[in-house]
Amino acid sequence: MEPIAKKFALAASSMLLAASAFGATTIGNTSADDVTLDAQSADAFVFTSGWNPQAGLNGNTSGMGSTFNSYGSGDWTLLGKQEGGSSTGFSLYSGLNFSFDVGDGKTGTWTIANTSANQNVSLDLVLSLKAANGAAAFLFDNQTINAGQTLSGTWNIDWFTGNNQSTPGFSNLTIFGREMDTITTPVPEPGEYAMLLAGLGLIGFVARRRKAL
Repeated sequence: MEPIAKKFALAASSMLLAASAFGATTIGNTSADDVTLDAQSADAFVFTSGWNPQAGLNGNTSGMGSTFNSYGSGDWTLLGKQEGGSSTGFSLYSGLNFSFDVGDGKTGTWTIANTSANQNVSLDLVLSLKAANGAAAFLFDNQTINAGQTLSGTWNIDWFTGNNQSTPGFSNLTIFGREMDTITTPVPEPGEYAMLLAGLGLIGFVARRRKAL
């Protein structure tokens, strides 16, 4: 009877494990290069099961834990969010605009645009993707977006869900920033343009004279 009891206990244990795995989300193959910006992979990433970055009025950064602490400090600010589907020109911060292409629900593209005509922006930027019962956040440390510049990137969901280890589809997007600095680039006055042209003309005159000699 003892071997039968052991077999029964083992079978019951396996059933419990399978039941607990059903619907669960795991990190799978997630890595820093799952999200890119300006052809560069993220500097760091974190995955947390059961986390929704969009929760709450100002978003929920609890799932990041201390993973990004070594890259900077300060509070995170909610910059934008998107609930399903594609969108363009969305932002909660006046200086930046985002676009998001949902693609096939597992891979797609995104952009960040600096709408200022004369201010460069530097910040720690985090793009958080939620799919099924889990979310991953990708950090771009000290990211600079020059005045009037648009940077393009890609995204990919590569974690697993359920006992069949399938890749879930996109649910929502949340974007955070911290240590945001703006640098005003001086715009030349009309008189400065005239002086610049005169200087170039003088250089050309001298070059031609030397060539003639």
